[in-house]
Amino acid sequence: MQVEILATGDELLTGQVVDTNSPWLMDRLWDLGLMVRRKTLVADDRDDLRAALLETTARADLVVMSGGMGPTEDDLTSECVAAVLGVPLERHEPSIELLRERFRKLGRTLTPNNEKQAWFPRGAEVIPNRWGSAPGFTAQVGRGRVVCLPGVPVEYRGLCDEWVLPHVRARLGEVPSAGLVKLFAVPESHADHAMRPVMDDPANAGVRFGYRAHWPEVHVKWTVPGPDAAARAARIRERVLGIFGEQVFGEGKDELPDLVVARLAARGERVALGESCTGGMVAELLTSVPGASAVLDLGVVAYANAAKEQVLGVPAELLAAHGAVSEAVARALAEGARRTASAAWGVGITGIAGPSGGTPEKPVGTVHLAVAGPSGTEAVARAYRGDRDRVRRQAAYEALNLLRLALR
Repeated sequence: MQVEILATGDELLTGQVVDTNSPWLMDRLWDLGLMVRRKTLVADDRDDLRAALLETTARADLVVMSGGMGPTEDDLTSECVAAVLGVPLERHEPSIELLRERFRKLGRTLTPNNEKQAWFPRGAEVIPNRWGSAPGFTAQVGRGRVVCLPGVPVEYRGLCDEWVLPHVRARLGEVPSAGLVKLFAVPESHADHAMRPVMDDPANAGVRFGYRAHWPEVHVKWTVPGPDAAARAARIRERVLGIFGEQVFGEGKDELPDLVVARLAARGERVALGESCTGGMVAELLTSVPGASAVLDLGVVAYANAAKEQVLGVPAELLAAHGAVSEAVARALAEGARRTASAAWGVGITGIAGPSGGTPEKPVGTVHLAVAGPSGTEAVARAYRGDRDRVRRQAAYEALNLLRLALR
């Protein structure tokens, strides 16, 4: 089954909006054993849209098109699909009624331009949208079936889950078994090299392996076809876990902050944070997880040395002897946060995120991290590369990973 994605909208080509829908759908399709063959990005231009529709539907069995379903002048999807099919647009009364009801509940009046969202090419199948005002629709165009969806992420993803992915599964019949592990601190090339014995094993003939650098993580994926797919996929999983060991922090949809919160909650323990160069990013990652209030006691952003001393009890003589960016201070931040909050765990981070502030002895990217716990304090030093945001984000994830390992 050949699948292509057609994303539309001027805002996607001016850089004002980043297309997050397409990678999301690609990931879901990969779980079904399908790799999207192409992604096309087109502005709100009638000629370009019609040309893209003709090109993609000539190559693919399924084209998922997003955007251009709204009420404004530059929303052209229905019009362009109708033009390619050579049919008129027709008013869909059930969608009009749903729009009226939606606007009534919002205390607003349905305007004529909003009614545009209920006009579709003759013969198209309308796909109701319970997440927003614009329905989707689908039609056969040449070889391919085009599915037109709103570009708003919650609507796009809801309609994909409700209509597109079940349609694909039905077309495929037998869905292959897939697996995915997530690695931390393993370069993509190293992961590929380590996986060679698995990939070259004749027992894995026909298995599709793939890698995704989802910085600062690397994901290793495999898709196994055939009647014994589940058993083969399970055997591959065991080998992959054996190869990477503790570098595997999760599988499938696992996310590192969620896993750390879950482990702390399972142990009935709490953590406190003393952050300098990350500026509260670790606290932000943890508090993005529902239930974080059960495990996070305290988060202190201590940039100034005086704050490190007065709030977290870092000794002045330690700062004078070693400097703020040092293993000794990272340890003192972790221990001070733990002590201040009476928490089971403390995390300390100090470093030079740049672009200025580096020295030959401590260049930009130098970061010291520490985790204090019931059995003592462990510290590591890192030399990160990249801009300020990259250094800070890498350090924040590294701190969470160190805590994950300490909680094992």
